[in-house]
Amino acid sequence: MIELREIEKRFDAVVALNKASMTASPGKISALLGSNGSGKSTMIKILAGVYGADKGQILVDDKPITISSGRDSRKHAIATAFQERSLIPSMSVVDNLLLGDLPINKFGIVDRKKARHLILETLERFNIDCDPDAYVQTLMPSTQTMLEMAKAVLQKPRLLLLDEVTAPLHYDEIQVLFKVIRELKAEGMAIIYVTHRMNEVFELCDTVTVLRGGEVVSDGLTSNLTLDDIVYHMTGKRPESHGGHEARSYTFENKGEPLLDARDLEVYPNVWDVSVKAYKGEIVGIAGLQGQGQSEFMRAMLGAEEISNGTITFKGEKVTFKSPTKAVKNGLGFVSGDRGKEAIFATRPISENIGAGKVAKGNIAAYMTPKSMNRFAQDAVEKYNIKIGNLRDMANTLSGGNQQKLVIARWIAMNPDLLLLDDPTKGVDIHSRQEIHKILQQCASDGMTVIVSSSEHEELLQFADRIYVFYEGYVSDMLEGERLSDEHVVAAMMGLTQDGKGEDANESN
Repeated sequence: MIELREIEKRFDAVVALNKASMTASPGKISALLGSNGSGKSTMIKILAGVYGADKGQILVDDKPITISSGRDSRKHAIATAFQERSLIPSMSVVDNLLLGDLPINKFGIVDRKKARHLILETLERFNIDCDPDAYVQTLMPSTQTMLEMAKAVLQKPRLLLLDEVTAPLHYDEIQVLFKVIRELKAEGMAIIYVTHRMNEVFELCDTVTVLRGGEVVSDGLTSNLTLDDIVYHMTGKRPESHGGHEARSYTFENKGEPLLDARDLEVYPNVWDVSVKAYKGEIVGIAGLQGQGQSEFMRAMLGAEEISNGTITFKGEKVTFKSPTKAVKNGLGFVSGDRGKEAIFATRPISENIGAGKVAKGNIAAYMTPKSMNRFAQDAVEKYNIKIGNLRDMANTLSGGNQQKLVIARWIAMNPDLLLLDDPTKGVDIHSRQEIHKILQQCASDGMTVIVSSSEHEELLQFADRIYVFYEGYVSDMLEGERLSDEHVVAAMMGLTQDGKGEDANESN
């Protein structure tokens, strides 16, 4: 048994953990939950040796231990699969997975044959289809995440820390991962599981520990909790009883011509014969298993992907955007779910991050004084409830949820006619997610058209007016009204519609 007892950790004036305690038991999966900024990542990093605790104890089998480095963590048989992958891109799969633990033969030389055999067994267990000698940087992000998990398991730890490992994975990869996790549990391994996906908690975890503001506010059996209980513990508020559709009361009467009418679009090799319409003031959802063409479709609207066939009519005129810059100047906005690579200027101030879009949309001589930039940013911070310290702080000091609200605020401030969001709440806690939903609903009520793709269809059912479901590059179904249900979305995600390619759906939209 491994126990964290009354752990305290501060970063200057910020209290990350305040007398936080948690226990990980052999053969148990313990969920560690909390809103972004609640302290759960800090707790994981203390166990991993990334941070040292200011106060408190870590005990193994009731004996105090010291963890002040990654080496200490490994010495005590603790392994971690981080959300931010630790693999070395320029090294091979074999060398990454066995880094620091390569098998040695009797002559003191690395046994490459044994190493390769061990890696092939591991790749088979995780159903990873890649060349052991391939450089990691050439592999898909989801494959790299599976390798990160495999690397941790190869250390044969007594405690396995999993930090948002399913966020970039496809549906089939998640099922493989769950199978391996259950096997490890059966073998007696203790597992701490951090996730924002509540369905995973109820499917996998035996116990739930909830952090809020750096303090443990709930610790108990999963079987004794409901989703509303968990949301309450994370936020301090009971979830609202009504859903997004009731709250918005959106109707399609006299909706006129669509703001966007994309017809028979093809984006080789991932999008085929897709037609989508979106009306003024409407929230359109794009659903489907990951990798079915949704992202390519969204980027084609923006001019970031080349369209090989089909037409786009926007605001009554046929358009072909040659670049995102042209699209933005014509009234489109785009929010990516990949904050680190495509949205946040991590080492620039919060004020500049919010004002960047307004400056970019202007002419080449556009300029905002520091005073006007700060006033503009402060208004956005207050309007969208972005939790910050100071406008001069760097954007990477914010929690994931607040970073994403910052990006959304940047684009909304530009007042686009059409706002495209590609999986914007990936890796965002449930409270921040609900706040983002409300922001988007208000935008739509104010007349903005919103198209949002999400890897979690349950999310779209909460606030989208219509949902297009992608399957193998086609629209397999378009759902609205009474057909906006979990069973219809799941069936369409699996291609279980009349023809499997959505021709009927496209004609009805």
